[in-house]
Parts: sequence; structure tokens; C-alpha cells
Amino acid sequence: MNLVLREDKDEQNAKIENENDIEKENSGYPRSIIFFKAIIAIFYLVIVFKSVQVKIDKKEQEKNYNHFFCFNAMGKLENIYAREVIDYYMDLGVDKFYIADNNDKNAERFSDIFQKEIFDGTMDVIDITGRKKDQTLLYAEMYENFKNECRWLSFFDFDEFLVITENGKNLTIPQYLSNPKFENCDVILINWLMYSDNGLIRYENKPMNVRFTDPLYNSDANRFVKSIIKGKLKWNPWDYDVSPHRPQHHLRTCDAHGDRLKTYNDVVKPPKIDGIYIKHFGIRTAEEYIAKIKRGHPGNLVLYFDERIDNFFHFNNVTEEKVRFFEKELNMTFPKYHYIFKDNKDK
Repeated sequence: MNLVLREDKDEQNAKIENENDIEKENSGYPRSIIFFKAIIAIFYLVIVFKSVQVKIDKKEQEKNYNHFFCFNAMGKLENIYAREVIDYYMDLGVDKFYIADNNDKNAERFSDIFQKEIFDGTMDVIDITGRKKDQTLLYAEMYENFKNECRWLSFFDFDEFLVITENGKNLTIPQYLSNPKFENCDVILINWLMYSDNGLIRYENKPMNVRFTDPLYNSDANRFVKSIIKGKLKWNPWDYDVSPHRPQHHLRTCDAHGDRLKTYNDVVKPPKIDGIYIKHFGIRTAEEYIAKIKRGHPGNLVLYFDERIDNFFHFNNVTEEKVRFFEKELNMTFPKYHYIFKDNKDK
């Protein structure tokens, strides 16, 4: 009997010691910490699940676009430039072009020179002939119409050439946009690099990239940008009557290298033209500049001839030959530039 009682007592003591050991273990690992770790584990699993889901959604989203990159532009009396521009961007990997034909009713047509591209579906020409110009309003319409067709959309002009180089190697647009940093960008802003007239006065039937080879690295206009915009955005980035250089919605905006920007104005300061930029032949020769004046401002901005000539010489050297050419072709005088005349220099 005593032996049985002793065994029961030993068993009870062992049980108590075991409970004490468990309690000691738990006393060094409070329940609050266990609960907190469980929450962290659940949170981590949710993040992993969401990241996997986002990747799946992105792949599905990519399938839903008919085109990876769409070039959007409007033009008037620019057939002499359009072929060079379209061929250039085809070589860069653009797979769809939407061109708004803003010519006068009885003038040239973009369809005259792009019959092949229209036939094979590479290009759609939107007829807005005779319509009063409003570049940003047209951009808004084009984005709304084509945002579900294109993974990315550019809004460039027929004097702008995107240059993309990395480590001395030229990249195509698909290669460039494959950078993972762009996944978190709604808008990519790319700076202009202005070019001078190369001392030329009249138009020559040669490519712009051959005729104009003098970059103006210190030009204040290099702060201006043009936009590449992601498709299927909830808000139309061009809804407001703003600058055609960049949309004004508070979208996730990046520079040409995929770095996020915090400002929402028309400029990127300092200009980033290190390997990725837009060659901007916005001035060209004196003869072509006059034709540009007569076409009118794309945003209906009214500029007087004096202002336009000042703008031309802001980017180009003043010469007597150029001044006299402007005065003859425009049937006007620009006395402020007569200081360059040889007769005045001799006095």
C-alpha cells in the first residue's frame, strides 16, 4: 500500500515539475510575442500572394493589348518630313501609328504617302482636315480612343526623334521599356535636345538627321519634355487644356531613366539628356521656319512675326543673309537686326 502511494506521489511530482518547465518556457516567450509573430507571418503571406497576383494580372493585362507601343501625332503640311519620321520609329520598334491629318480640305493628305502602311494596318489616319487646331484636346481624344489598344502611347511631333542609347548601344523602344523601373510609371518624360539650322537658309530634299547635326547642349529649351504614357489609365491624362509637353494629372511620373519625379510642371530640371533624349528640329531653316509660321501654332497660340523671328534667332546665329531673307519673304522689316548689315558695320 505504501509502495503504491509513493508511486502516485512520484507521478504527481513529475507532473508538477513538467508543468513548471512548460511554464518557464512560456514565461520567456510571452503570448503577445507569439501572437505578433503570427500576424507578421500572415501579413507576409498576404504580400507574397498579392505580388504573385499582380504578376499574373500584368501578364493577363499584357495579353489584352493589341499593340505594345503606339506613336500618336497630328500634322499639317508635313508630308515632306513624315516619311523620314515614320521609317525612323518603325526601326525603333513602334508597331502602330495613329496620325491625325489636320491639313486643309484642299491640301495634301498623309494617306497619299502611307498607302502601304494603311493597307497592312500599321497606320490609321484620322481625318480632322479643316478642323481648328487644339493639340491637347486632340491628344485627349486620341488617348481615350486608343488607350485600350496600346500598352504605351507616345505623343510626339514630326520634328522629334527619340534617341535611346545605353552603354554606347542603341536600343529599340521595347528594349528600353523592358526596364522594370517603368512598371511603376504612368508617364515617362523625355527631354528635348534642340538643334540649330546648321547655317542653312533653304530647304534641301535630304533627311533632317542629315541636314541638322549641331546640337545646342546649353539651350534653355532643353528643359522641355515630351511624354510616353501608359495605356488603360483610369483618368485621361490630357483632360485639361494644358501644355502638350506633359499631362497635368497627378500620375506616377518618371524621368527618362525611370526615376520618380515629384514636380508637376512642364519641365525636368536639370535636363536629363544623358543617352535618352528627343532630337528636336523645331526650327530647321529660315525657309522652313516661315512655312511653320504660316501653318499656325498647334495650340492656337497667337504669336506676332517679330516674336517668331526673335525665337528663330534665339537658337541660330544672326546673319545678314538670313535677316534679308525673312524681310523679303514676309514683306516686313526687322530693324532690330539691322546691326548685322555690312553697310551698318562700315559706318
